[in-house]
Amino acid sequence: MKKICKSLIVIFTVSWLTAPVYASDPCASVLCLYGKAVGQGGGSECRSAEKDFFNILKKKKGSIRWSKTFDARKAFLNQCSTADPAAISKIMSKFGKIKG
Repeated sequence: MKKICKSLIVIFTVSWLTAPVYASDPCASVLCLYGKAVGQGGGSECRSAEKDFFNILKKKKGSIRWSKTFDARKAFLNQCSTADPAAISKIMSKFGKIKG
């Protein structure tokens, strides 16, 4: 687990330093939400990335359909090809079915 965390930190640090964050960037959402999931919030820089994730809501007749919302959020995060599947699983288990 430590090896995975260290490699994630290195990958995300390098990508954060070299690439600007654009709207609806799934990699930024993975980075920020993983930090939040392990207890290290990203601060104000992560607000838009978190908002992009939590704004994904699937509704039917005004009611949130949590299983479809979960699937849509997971599909959004999976668009980040460099993200570790274990990190995405951790994010989804913590934030997949909450409003944010």
